[in-house]
Amino acid sequence: MTTDTHTQALSTTADPTGPGPFRSPRWSTVRKLSGASLVSAGASCIAGGTMHPIVDGKAHSAEALQGAGSPWAQILIAVGTTLLLLGLPGMYAWLAPRIGIAGFVGLLAYALGNLTTATGHLTVEVFVAQPYATDPSKAWLIADNDMMLDSTAFELLNTIGGLVMLAGMGLLGVSLIRNRAVPLWIGVLTVVGMVGFMLPIPAVAGFSGLLYEAPRGIAVIAIGVLMIRHHTWPPADHHSA
Repeated sequence: MTTDTHTQALSTTADPTGPGPFRSPRWSTVRKLSGASLVSAGASCIAGGTMHPIVDGKAHSAEALQGAGSPWAQILIAVGTTLLLLGLPGMYAWLAPRIGIAGFVGLLAYALGNLTTATGHLTVEVFVAQPYATDPSKAWLIADNDMMLDSTAFELLNTIGGLVMLAGMGLLGVSLIRNRAVPLWIGVLTVVGMVGFMLPIPAVAGFSGLLYEAPRGIAVIAIGVLMIRHHTWPPADHHSA
């Protein structure tokens, strides 16, 4: 009798959408928090990328790491990347019914590339390279090849991880476009953001960071806004092909 009463109490108080009797945030709350994280991530990365100093065509030389904007530019990008990674699981849950396997693989690759390359690169830049660059007794330790560390392993991490991230962006963008998972221009910007990284153009202060960060940053912000405002896309009262 006691057991039946206890079971009945659990069944009446448990969240029917959650596992067992444990209360967890509602999906609407997780969706909006994830969307807000994406909006903040995009804005932070765009601001940090635009501020990132570039000296003589190099963004990670000792001179550049001492330039105007450091270390706040690097910190903004690091914060933005962290917020992006926090928002991506909710973004996938929101997009999952509409992007298929290709979109899942693309988003997974994009997350993996950010998790390995972006966070690894930014950790070294913020906590090692930038402090060393501003210390005359240690500035010589910064590599002159624009990689910060004269290490084959670190170069491979940046190169391979970067390619995985860009491939993920491209695959995700194509899936967004093909499935009309979001307004068309968002998918186009995601693909353009991937292409921007591959353009063989000289690094220019202000412009290069904006070129790299703005397309994908705006796309991420737009998806975040849609997640905050709508349970799904298109909304129930929106009629489109």
